[in-house]
Amino acid sequence: MKKVTITLNGRKVRASPDQTILEVAQAVGIDIPTLCYEEGLEPFAACWICVVEVGDNRQLLPACATRVTEGTKIQTDSDLVHTTRQLCLELLLSDHYGDCLAPCTLACPVGCDIQRYVNFIAGDKYLEAARAIREDVPLPMSIGRICPHPCEEACRRQIKDEPVAICLLKRFVSDFECDTGQVKLPEPKGDTGKRVAIVGAGPAGLAAAYYLRLQGHQPTIFEAHKQAGGWLYYGIPDYRLPKKVLGQEIDYLLSLGIELHMEKRVDNLQTLRDDGFDAIFLAVGAQKSMRLGLPGEDTKGVLTALDLLESIAKDERVK
Repeated sequence: MKKVTITLNGRKVRASPDQTILEVAQAVGIDIPTLCYEEGLEPFAACWICVVEVGDNRQLLPACATRVTEGTKIQTDSDLVHTTRQLCLELLLSDHYGDCLAPCTLACPVGCDIQRYVNFIAGDKYLEAARAIREDVPLPMSIGRICPHPCEEACRRQIKDEPVAICLLKRFVSDFECDTGQVKLPEPKGDTGKRVAIVGAGPAGLAAAYYLRLQGHQPTIFEAHKQAGGWLYYGIPDYRLPKKVLGQEIDYLLSLGIELHMEKRVDNLQTLRDDGFDAIFLAVGAQKSMRLGLPGEDTKGVLTALDLLESIAKDERVK
């Protein structure tokens, strides 16, 4: 391809006509700041932080999206360029919703780094995606099946067509990790010698134990029921969240060195203090159904939603 000659900050430079001003400047060691530019992707030129002067009329153009042409004069370091870049940065910072954190992450109750694991998936790096998810979500296989995904309601992709299927992507890579036998949880830090008693093996108790263990503490969970999982187990039907999937995820957490005592009701916190625990975390959950205040709701044979779901989970006969 025939080369063209441009003038860059007063210096003659030879370049290919398929190169952008940014690429040519980088090749000769001239730094042009960028925010939205990402190597390998089509330039979006949205932030205008990389603007430069082009031509004698001092026209400003984004360096990341402007290709060089024969005889072009370019100035990257003038007062006008610096003033314009500063103005563009101030405009970005004046209302930066979604620029520092993606709207999906802001909408996620746990602040999951969604962009990170979706990018891994786009690059066929499924295990890396699964492990990125586990940094924020202790039970990704379960959450990938039952989460109401407010992240997708906030996804800006729907402006163009439809939201990214964030929840199903989480389920896909988490199942892939499990099905291929390559589950790898984060490595706990060195033991601190601190012991924490957790009352309740539901989502809150399991999550607390997970993060405490990763910090090097020794969590011990006490659960009054025969099965761990809380309302994930007793309140969600098997067709929504298979008990086998939930059981696998709990086993993964326990493999970190978390102790779990089933059918162990705690009625007096003093007993835990007497056992030498350094801290106690109460994760007893919401065990009672809300009442509607309607006449006849206490009549024999009228069941609350939670009572019904729990009875079904226990394989009890329901009348």
